[in-house]
Amino acid sequence: MKEIKRIVVIDLLYLGDLLFAHPFFEGLRELFPEARIDLVANSNFSGIMRANNNIDHVYSYNKNWPTARSYNFAKKLKMNNYQLGINIHGNWRTALLLKLISPAQSIGYGGKGRGIFLDEEVEKNINSHMIEFYLEFLDQLQQSQLLEDYFVKNKVSSDNTASKSSHKNIEPQNSKKAFPTLSVAEDYQQKAELKLKKMGLKLEDEFIVLNTGGSWKTKRWPEEYFAEIADQLAKKNYMILFVGGPSDTERVNYICNKIDNQNMIYNLSGKTSLLELAAVLQRAKLMVSGDTGPVHVAAAVGINTAAIFGPSDEEMYAPRGKGKNILIKNVDLSCRPCGEHECPLDHFKCLRELSPKMVVERLEVEGMI
Repeated sequence: MKEIKRIVVIDLLYLGDLLFAHPFFEGLRELFPEARIDLVANSNFSGIMRANNNIDHVYSYNKNWPTARSYNFAKKLKMNNYQLGINIHGNWRTALLLKLISPAQSIGYGGKGRGIFLDEEVEKNINSHMIEFYLEFLDQLQQSQLLEDYFVKNKVSSDNTASKSSHKNIEPQNSKKAFPTLSVAEDYQQKAELKLKKMGLKLEDEFIVLNTGGSWKTKRWPEEYFAEIADQLAKKNYMILFVGGPSDTERVNYICNKIDNQNMIYNLSGKTSLLELAAVLQRAKLMVSGDTGPVHVAAAVGINTAAIFGPSDEEMYAPRGKGKNILIKNVDLSCRPCGEHECPLDHFKCLRELSPKMVVERLEVEGMI
């Protein structure tokens, strides 16, 4: 295949994972500078990828669609006549979806028999940070026999600047420190500014963002801890802004009602799109959050973050960005990171033993407050 003008990438993972893919798309654009690059992403998070200038079009796919609608979705994309399909996610759903879209050639992660849906299967390495996971895929893409003719014709070698070793967002002192960057368009900046003004926050106010959510309960720092840390930070004269999605609103309302310093508290939970949230976060001093998507948005827009990690594996999911990104974790537990949705030992010590006082003290030591 000597000409590749249309590429479709399927990645139905979560918000943080999509942000971790930003360096991958930058590298993909360097490999295929003239191609149209489209992304099929989870409809809950696809909006954030529309700010990625290396992607020409983002298609939103709802994993709850009935089979007929999924089929019609794939049939519509098939009309784009993609020459290359890339399956990064690598599960049965994405394998079948890519097969239905029918690119001329396909490459991706297979495993468990899913490789039969691909023209070329690449090896999956899950023992690295998700950013390296994506960039290793990019390196394997450059070694692909399927794409050899294209790379020969276009003089692309394994030393091309798209490889992770020379990626422009990698710190020179460490070849494994790539990070996502997120630029927010002016119209979203204006929307964010208007929302903050309506709440009573002035542009000159210094505020800290608290994000209480998590995709499952073992990722969520206790509600009473968020209320307590909000009070402690408010006493230090910081305005406190709570954020979150629609599913977090009830929890955030409950927490806000437990806070003493009500005049310092603002609640934006469920009131922003992802790109509006990104614009709000650009104005913040700091975000304190569990391991969940918005903390990666905060890191990507370049502000400081403090991520409270319970069962999650920081080696794979630690936030990265050009700001200061610290991890707060229980280092004395041998059972973490377990990655479980329920505490296997029924004590939840990984988060319960991280008190608000400990977190505030760490923020002070790090010079973040």
